[in-house]
Amino acid sequence: MSTRERVKKSFNFIRYFFPVVLIFSHLKYNLVALLYWVLLFAIVTDRTGRAFGIPFLFLSPEYQGDVGMWSFVLLGFSFGGLTMAFNSYSYVRLGPRFPFLATVHKPFVKFCMNNAVIPVIFNIVYLMEMTRFQRVEEFATTTEVTGYVITYIIGYLLFIAISIAYFFPTNKNFFDLLLRTKPVPGVQPRWSRISQGKTVRYSADAQHPLYWYLGRSFRVQQCRSTRHYSATLLQNVFAQNRISTTVFEVTTVVAFVLLGLLGGGSMLDVPAAMSIVLLLTIVLMLFSALLSWMKGWTYVVLIVILGGMDLFSENWDMFQFENQAYGLDYAPELRVPYNNKAIIESCSDEAAITADSLNYIALLNNWKKQTGEEKPILFLVNTSGGGSRSASWAFEVMRYCDSVSAGGFSQHTAVITGASGGMVGASFYRSLLLKQRNGEQVNLHDPKYYAEITEDLLNRMCFAASTNDIFFRYQSKLEQGHSYNYDRGMAFEADLNENTQNIMNHDLSYFSEPEQEGRIPVIIYSPTIVNDGRRLLISSQPLNFMTGSKSTLSGMASSYENIDIHQLLKGNTVDKLRFTSVLRMNATFPFVLPMVTLPTTPSIQIMDAGTRDNFGGKTTAQWMFAMRNWIKENTSGVMIIQIRDTKKMLTGQEIKKVTFLDKFTLPFSNIYGNFPRTQDFDQEELLKMSTISQLFPMRFVSVNLREFAKNRISLSWHLTSKEKVKIKQAIQSEGNQRAVKVIGEALE
Repeated sequence: MSTRERVKKSFNFIRYFFPVVLIFSHLKYNLVALLYWVLLFAIVTDRTGRAFGIPFLFLSPEYQGDVGMWSFVLLGFSFGGLTMAFNSYSYVRLGPRFPFLATVHKPFVKFCMNNAVIPVIFNIVYLMEMTRFQRVEEFATTTEVTGYVITYIIGYLLFIAISIAYFFPTNKNFFDLLLRTKPVPGVQPRWSRISQGKTVRYSADAQHPLYWYLGRSFRVQQCRSTRHYSATLLQNVFAQNRISTTVFEVTTVVAFVLLGLLGGGSMLDVPAAMSIVLLLTIVLMLFSALLSWMKGWTYVVLIVILGGMDLFSENWDMFQFENQAYGLDYAPELRVPYNNKAIIESCSDEAAITADSLNYIALLNNWKKQTGEEKPILFLVNTSGGGSRSASWAFEVMRYCDSVSAGGFSQHTAVITGASGGMVGASFYRSLLLKQRNGEQVNLHDPKYYAEITEDLLNRMCFAASTNDIFFRYQSKLEQGHSYNYDRGMAFEADLNENTQNIMNHDLSYFSEPEQEGRIPVIIYSPTIVNDGRRLLISSQPLNFMTGSKSTLSGMASSYENIDIHQLLKGNTVDKLRFTSVLRMNATFPFVLPMVTLPTTPSIQIMDAGTRDNFGGKTTAQWMFAMRNWIKENTSGVMIIQIRDTKKMLTGQEIKKVTFLDKFTLPFSNIYGNFPRTQDFDQEELLKMSTISQLFPMRFVSVNLREFAKNRISLSWHLTSKEKVKIKQAIQSEGNQRAVKVIGEALE
């Protein structure tokens, strides 16, 4: 055989090698399933989701507080499920295009073997990336990494084995169906008739390729021609296998949903990456089952279902998927109106405004007495949003500043404001401070507290989302004397309380008295009302003096931007509102946590304070304006301390060049990409104007977690071991030490 003939033969072999043919078929007919793998490849190679730490969830899965063999078994098991979902969906889409499959032993199993190229490549890439990450970021030993690889493969193969065990007895081919049907004497079976003058839709008579495929024991075999078989019987083979596949898919989805009934148990705090993969698996399997029966009508049916749910949601609560703030009374008769008239009335109650102002001035007088100074410096702490990185950073900065000032920092801090994670860390520190000042043995500098605030908050929340939230909220739990739906919001609060030893598991009113006595700083939360963009002010103290016409300049019409929760929901047991629900409302990052619904008519939705005021500067300026006369007469001035997760101008940051595609996406990505920077610009200008208008000295200090563009710490509720070390060490940077020195000098 000549070289040319050998090359031609090799080329033809590759051209008709079924695993290769399937890859090109995916590109042509099965892009939806292929995009799943593209997304996962991008994640595990750190190409997408970097800012939110999504790759870390896959490269360092955590279970029961540890990255260990069990976490990799679970993740491998979930990827095995996704692989079988991919095979099921692909078989429905592509199987009928290759009629020879109907003649091989166990058609679906053989299809899976030949469709394994993409999953195998993915697993190899994942294990390589995971090994590198564990060695560099998690400081794992070679023995540990080897154990992770082995246990991941065990978990992966376990799901594959369960699937194959199901499909082996149920999966039939052409000859199985032929033997199960009794022939009628004198009548030729329909499936044995050779098509005369007709061409089978999926096997053109003139171009009928004979594929090479992986058969029994992974041996390469060439398929037989199916020209002489009845198209009807071949279609019956795929129909029978389609039924088996659908049963498997629906059973798997139901099993995942039933797991959601056990939600809330610590044993089901599975790795967040596993929950993400489960969610992808459920969606793909449901879509595959629907496609099996609806075929070309699938997308129409989906549009009708979604449209119907949106229509019914106006009148039926079962389609609302509401999340509640625990402790509030949602009784229908207690729902309050929310409209322009109600807003004006709520913000213009002069008696309430005067009473709240006098109450707060009395609080500040008590705070002043606690300092023991005639005119103390007044610290206003602003904390930025940013998930667990900001929570742990805010905690560490406050702890460190108290340490070097012998408690002077917290003693001179009157108000704390901010958004999202930063407020979680600040609230945790204040709760510890209260325990200490109540006489309990609390060492604020004990490393265990830093370990508690840096613990994972994502696993249980993601599991609730993947097994419960995407369907009906079929669970409810009793909280604060009322029944509420179980969802990822409740899972988040449960984890937060568990991690922090329930130190913040109190009513909002729990902190009112110690605040009033000046023993701890007041914290003001300001989540956003999605319906109209206003801000909901939440504190243990009523804050009507920051909402009405007296909070604006003389002669200026009020926009009633701020609404005090005590005034708006005064009949809905606000004092019993659970404190962790307040933290959650203030940290409701879009889609990660559910928006909170309040008992109003129409219902208003609450989400992250960072959508309006990510650094607390706006709330700080409004508070200073309302209390300006007291500050002037009773203090030596104000120092605003910003505890930021990212420096305003990062060292080494480069301006990206606009590409061709960027010109189409920038008008939209600009809104999100420049969002934090725009808030910085606006608040910097606002505080400059405040400096000019106020009658007392003002100074600013910024303590920054991230100072260099390359020093990445993910925006997530999960931190890696290396990230925890980075956050702990950041206070020692030259810039931060200068800031701490300025704070110390102000206390002298």
